[in-house]
Amino acid sequence: MRAFPLLLLLAGCLEQSALQCPPNTSIVGQYALGFTGTHDAGECIHLDGGPDGGPLRLTLDAPPDKSATVCVGTWPDGGTQLNLLVAGKGGARTSDLLPDGGFFFPNDAGQTTACGCEVGVVETFDGYLHTGGPFVLRPDGGLPPITGITGTLVDYVTGGTGCACTLPCTVAYSVNGTLF
Repeated sequence: MRAFPLLLLLAGCLEQSALQCPPNTSIVGQYALGFTGTHDAGECIHLDGGPDGGPLRLTLDAPPDKSATVCVGTWPDGGTQLNLLVAGKGGARTSDLLPDGGFFFPNDAGQTTACGCEVGVVETFDGYLHTGGPFVLRPDGGLPPITGITGTLVDYVTGGTGCACTLPCTVAYSVNGTLF
């Protein structure tokens, strides 16, 4: 299957837990991230990558769960920073913590081979931390207990000519993270 290398970007082992928080941050929690494929008009489709030589959607309907660690720290300007570490995905991603518990983790995943050509992938994970009620920082500026994570993960795929997919396109997932 020619689309397989891009799918490897989505693979990870849930058994890989207790990922190390970056220096000067502390752990918020460890979460099992569940993914549900989002099929939209801009979805990456390998035009002849299917088992019968027909089209193949690169977005899986239900890929395996991944383990993730969320850490919190303070930016030099005093703002709250979140770090996300996902098993099998390399170093920490960093985001501001928004007042409503929101976050935005961008990641330039780099170059890979998919759709029969070299492609560039930029990944974003945009969502919210959840508590048992409204999201409110504690009086000392600390986080309330975080019970889960929801968001949208999108891989923006770009490339040159001669690819077996119509580029640019996306591989997108709805994400639901539950506390280990």
